[in-house]
Parts: sequence; C-alpha cells; structure tokens
Amino acid sequence: LLHLQIGSIILKNMPNHERGNIFFVAMNQLNRGKLVMEDDMKEWVAELNLKAGCEAIWLSAFRNSASFFEAGISLLCSNCWDKNYELTLQLHNSYAEVEFCNGHFGEVDRVTKIVIEKAKSISDKTRAYFILIKTHGAQKNINIAIKVSLAALDELGEPIQQSGIRSLLNRFPVFAKINLLRTIHVFAKMEDSQFLALKEMDDDMKRAAMKLLLVLAQFGFQNVSNQLPFALNRMLELTLIYGVCEESCAALAIISFVTCGIHGDWNGSSRTGEIALLLLERLQANEYACIVTSLVNIAKSWTEPLGLIVKQLFFSYEIGMQTGAIHDAMISACGYCYNSFFSGVDLLTLEKDIRRFRVQMSEYKQITSLHQLTPLAQTVLNLIGQSENPIELTGEFMTQSEFIEKSTQPFVVQTLIFCSWLAYLFGEYEIASSAISSRNEVEKNSIKKIEMHGMVPFIDCLVYLASSVKRKQNNSASELSEKLEEMKKLVSYSPRNNQHRMLLIEAEVAYLKNDFDVAMEKYDAAIIAAELIGYRHEQAVCNEKAGDFFMSQGNMIRATSHYSCAIDLYRQWGAQAKVDHLCKHVPL
Repeated sequence: LLHLQIGSIILKNMPNHERGNIFFVAMNQLNRGKLVMEDDMKEWVAELNLKAGCEAIWLSAFRNSASFFEAGISLLCSNCWDKNYELTLQLHNSYAEVEFCNGHFGEVDRVTKIVIEKAKSISDKTRAYFILIKTHGAQKNINIAIKVSLAALDELGEPIQQSGIRSLLNRFPVFAKINLLRTIHVFAKMEDSQFLALKEMDDDMKRAAMKLLLVLAQFGFQNVSNQLPFALNRMLELTLIYGVCEESCAALAIISFVTCGIHGDWNGSSRTGEIALLLLERLQANEYACIVTSLVNIAKSWTEPLGLIVKQLFFSYEIGMQTGAIHDAMISACGYCYNSFFSGVDLLTLEKDIRRFRVQMSEYKQITSLHQLTPLAQTVLNLIGQSENPIELTGEFMTQSEFIEKSTQPFVVQTLIFCSWLAYLFGEYEIASSAISSRNEVEKNSIKKIEMHGMVPFIDCLVYLASSVKRKQNNSASELSEKLEEMKKLVSYSPRNNQHRMLLIEAEVAYLKNDFDVAMEKYDAAIIAAELIGYRHEQAVCNEKAGDFFMSQGNMIRATSHYSCAIDLYRQWGAQAKVDHLCKHVPL
C-alpha cells in the first residue's frame, strides 16, 4: 500500500511536461504495489506502463522498457483479450519488440505466438509476425524466416506459396526481375511533385502485406532467393495502387541498393534513393530511418568518396540504436566497417571499432550481422599481424574452411573476395586465382553479385595480370577483357573512386605488353591519383607494383624508392604483416 501511495503522490505532483526518471520512479513504485490494487486501478496502471515503456524506448533504455511492458501485462486480467483487447495487443506487441532489441529471443518467440493465437484479425497479427521473422533472421535462421513470411502473406491474400507462383518464380526468375525493372522505371520517371502527391495507404490489409513483403525482401536477398524481385515489385505495385506507407520508403531504399553496381541501373538506383529519402521525410517514418539512410548511402558509395559515406553510415547506426531498430543499426555498423576498410581507414582504429560492434552484436544476439562482419574482422587481424598465416582467414574470429562450409552464399562470396585480396597482397597469385574461380562458381545463380564498390573487378584484374606477368603469358585474356570493361564503366560513373585503379591496371597491361614507356607513365599517374583521393592503402599497392616493374628493368634506384614509399604507406595504414612481408622480399 505504501508503494501505491508514494507512486500516486509522485504522479500527482509531477509537472505535465516532466517525463523520464521521475516518471519511471513513480511507475516502479506503483508496480510494486500491484498486489493491493483494485481491478480498475490495475487497468489504469497497465496503461501507464505502456506509456512508460514507449518513453524508455526513445531513451534507448530497452531493458527498462521491457520491465514496464512486462509489468503492464502482469496487471491484465485473465480475460484481457476479450475485455481490453487494444491495450492487451499493444502491450504484448511492444514487449516482444523491445525484447528483440534486448536479444531475449526465447521471450520474443513465446509472446509473439500468444499474439498470433489471440489476435482477432490477420492485420492485428502483423507486428507479431514481423518481429518473429526478424528474430529468426537475426539468428541466421533465414530459411525459417522466409517460410514464416510466406505463410503470413498467404493469410493476407498474397499467396506466393501457391505451387503455381512458386514454380514460376523458380523456373523463370528473369520474369520477376523484368517486371521489377519496369515498375522501377515508372517511379524513376516521376517528378518529385508527382511522387509526393501519391495518397497515403489506408487499407490495413495492404499495409500489413507491405510489412511482411519487406522482411521477405530483406531475407530473400540474404538467401539468394528468387522471391526478392517478386517481393519488391509487389511492394511497388501496392504503393502505386493503394498509396504510400512507411514500408514504401524501405522498399525504395532496398531497390536503390540492389540496382546499383556495375551491371545495374545507375540512374534508377540514384532516383529511387532520392525518392526513398523524400518519402521518409514526408511520412516521418522513424521506424525505417536507419535502414533507409543506410542502404541509400551504401548505394551512393559507388559514386561518392567513401570517406563521406562512412560518416553517414555511422549516423545511420546511431539512429538505429536511438530508435530501437537494433537489427538495422547492426546492418549499418557492418556497412560502416566495410566502407572504412575500403577507404583506407587506419587498421588499428578499425580493429577497435570492429571489436566494439562485435560485442554489441553478441549482446543483442544479432548473429547474422556478426557473421557478416567476421571475414572483414579476420582480414584486419591478418593485415595487422595477428594471425599465423596472413593469406588464410584463420585466427581469433574464424577458421576459414569451417566458416565457408557452414555459411550461406553471400558470406562465402565475401570470404573468398578477402581471400583473393590477401593472397594477391602477399604475392600468392595462384591462390588468389583459385579463390576467384571458387567465387565465380558460387555466384553463378546469384541475383546480385557482390562487388564491394568496384573492389572486386579491381582485384580480379590485378590478379589476372600478376599471374600473366609471372608466367610471361596471358592465359586469362577473356576474363581480363570482361573485367576491364567493368572497370571502364566504373571510371565513367565514379572517376574519383576508380581513376587510380584504372591507371594501375593500364600500367600492368602495358608492362605485360612490354610497352615500358607507357607503363612508367601510368604507374606515376596511378600513384598521384590514389594520393589525391586519400586511399593510402591503394597508393601503397601502386608504389609496390611500380617497384616490381622498375626492378624487372634493372632500375634499382627507382625500384628502391617505390618500395620504400610502399612500406611507409602500408605502415601508416597499420598493415604490419604486409610491411614485414615487403621488407623481407624486396631489396632496400
């Protein structure tokens, strides 16, 4: 009784604008007095717990939030789903969502199943389905996440599970892609005023379908599923027919990400990214602010300096942590780390960031994001000298063979990309070529190849050329020709990020053709261009390859000068293993 009195007095004397700690203290006192509450008071305090839990989310106090929602549920009567349906539904959904943020997935599973069983309509079940699907996805149970998505969509009248539709998607995936591109073109042609004039979606069933199609698209991409283009196309169709909703922002952002790249639609990607941000602002869609800004900025990283994108991705991560979008925040954290690596950020600083994010991912049980970050994390350790074999991704964070064996296709591809890069850096060109061949085999049936802002064709060209120089013959002419065309596309769309790469490749081509004057000119130009963009790690590579060239010509003075520059730049980058390797294998 004393706790009730204290809590009531605090609430009564608390200014209307006052919230946060004072309100939380009052609620904790009230909740401790629940045994002596009358039924009417229990209902009132349950409503207050809902408010307190929501306020705690905005303060990123997810554990406090969970305790308020749980307390609210405990105050509900035995027939609450009949007597006070809306409050009961809100408390259960909110509790499940915040326990997802806390990584308590067993509790999420228990509570969402209660909602799915008790909710009166499929639209009322959507939030529970949504968080349950994300829970499976966060734990790397991608197939289960997709299966639950399909079952829920079937209930909503979007029957992708029907054998005819599934069969068509599997047999003719190109049809789904063509339809998606056509629909994207409709949006891309719209003026801002036309797009912003679209009405807001008011059909609850279609909004519920949009929410579930969104998670199907997210996990369909990770699982290399033919359902990805179907899900995205259907979301755009629903947006055109029934109006815009918050999920429309996320769909457009995913499309911006999916359609960027060497073989993508650069203009379409840019335009869908623009209208995703426009819609985000119009609808104030805070729930999706993190993932929308993150994916749009990752798409921009193809054409804008990576250093600028890194800052934006960290901002997206902070938004996700503040709003409780933990899953999306961890995706942003992965993007931040990958972009930091490819922009040449100091490896020792990046190692600290990676360790901090890995702790968070483990704490919140975001296993998929943790898995995605692992190949990069081990690559950084290899480069700074914290592994026995610098060209094998085996050490503190992973064992290469086991990781590849147990991973899904996208993570295998990422691992093989880093394997080829490390093997190239440490002069093991046959191993690098083998990693590229394995990656190409794995990626045969993928919807979107992983290209890492153009790093992949750059690495492939360097490996093909280095292997040819070493063998004094060009056995990779067709592969090289294809990759050279890809590099030319990159330079035309994003000269700032790729000019130095193309110049280095042209220098290596000239070297292979014994056109030594051109080679010298191109090596010098590549070094200057890499310095201008601030990519010291790639400037180091340019200097090292120039050193190899001049040493082959017997010009030891120039060779020594370039090798010394390369060593200094690798040291600045933090790649001590590479410094040691170069000092051991070149004359200084």
